Amino acid sequence: MNIGAYEIGQVFHIGSSGPLWKTRTDAGDALVALRSPNEGERCLARWKSWASITSRHVVALRDVVRSDDGRWAIVQDYVPGRSLDAELGSPDLRPIATRRQILQGIAAGVSALHGAGIAHGDLTPANVIITPEGRAVIIDLIDEIGDGEGTPGWSLEATGREADRRCLRQIASLLDMNEELTTLGFDESSTSGSAVTPTVCEPDEHVITREPVDPGRVIAELRAAALREDTLTDAAARAHDTAFPSVARRRSTWRVGRSWRVGVLAVGVIAIAVGLSIMVYGVWGSGNQDGAEASPRSHETASSAGTPTSSSMCEPAALAETISHAIATRDRAVMDGDASVLGSVLGGELLAQDTQRIEAMLSEGVRVPMLSSRIDNVAVISCEQGAIDVGATLIVESSQTCRADGCDTHDTPTATELLIRVDPVSGKVVKAEPAQPSGQQSGS
Repeated sequence: MNIGAYEIGQVFHIGSSGPLWKTRTDAGDALVALRSPNEGERCLARWKSWASITSRHVVALRDVVRSDDGRWAIVQDYVPGRSLDAELGSPDLRPIATRRQILQGIAAGVSALHGAGIAHGDLTPANVIITPEGRAVIIDLIDEIGDGEGTPGWSLEATGREADRRCLRQIASLLDMNEELTTLGFDESSTSGSAVTPTVCEPDEHVITREPVDPGRVIAELRAAALREDTLTDAAARAHDTAFPSVARRRSTWRVGRSWRVGVLAVGVIAIAVGLSIMVYGVWGSGNQDGAEASPRSHETASSAGTPTSSSMCEPAALAETISHAIATRDRAVMDGDASVLGSVLGGELLAQDTQRIEAMLSEGVRVPMLSSRIDNVAVISCEQGAIDVGATLIVESSQTCRADGCDTHDTPTATELLIRVDPVSGKVVKAEPAQPSGQQSGS
């Protein structure tokens, strides 16, 4: 089937407003959507404004054609890549500079849209594509979003430009870039209905590198890079690279890091342990998908009694005992639904995260009557004054998760490789993440 000069090819995506078809143009691949005569008349002014936008962070509208039967064909760029909600689970987004670039790009796109008189209306991570080069591109602009048509937890509670600004702030929270958004001019007052969207220039960009790796050959480098970089400030990262050039070289070559909100976006995975976002067989499968951050916790003070010295903590046997105790305490907290005991074994972000998870479990009426985990294969990666980094295997022996409609029991042991950080002063586990090498990601 042809509409105008465009041949309608295979279906690319089917959304709530109908399918998108692939087509070819002289400029390359494009996507075609069809709208009824009435929809076309209603949205024609929006499409004309959209066509005037030249921002690299807004999908380009190439053409609008009316067919012989009165239907409208909207031809827009095909943007290769993966949606932001998929990329949030990627270690490629761990570096601060990458997250900053993505947020700046989305903000620039919102600024361009509002400058042209267009409100997206449903600016969720699913409607932002991250290209293989690392550029954020806002998509899904064909239709106007009316009252009550937005995404729950995102744009449902607001409309128009106000909804866009609120969604942008939620995306910033997901990326841990709230301060950067404020720097761009989106302070708290910019979420009010009378606010004016700041003008944001097109950001400088760097390419997101995705290289396949041989896990067996580079596992030590991957673990070191993941634990070293984390969320250092740019200045701190430069200082660290000066002091540890070998680690800097490994980090520039291999990319591994925490899987952002691993398990929060997944349903029915294995047990949580040591604060890692791997859930007990669906316990929190529906929780925290809006990316809300855990509330800040009070500063943890180290107990002087019974705390191992940093030298003794460098021994694998001592570390295994410390981590095993943390896991046992955490398993008990989950089974009892009592987060108050976590502070004795967890610190930092893990304490806040696990407290939030247990609270979510209770609010959803979920019980975990059985959870048995253990640690194995503890290996010290580095032992320094401020942090001890460890590789280990978490084995979940069994678990049972119960809701109002019944219980799910799992007796088959499941092993997960972890990267764990222990505070040598307090003896608490302050960080844990999956030790998974980064593979090449292709997207569409």
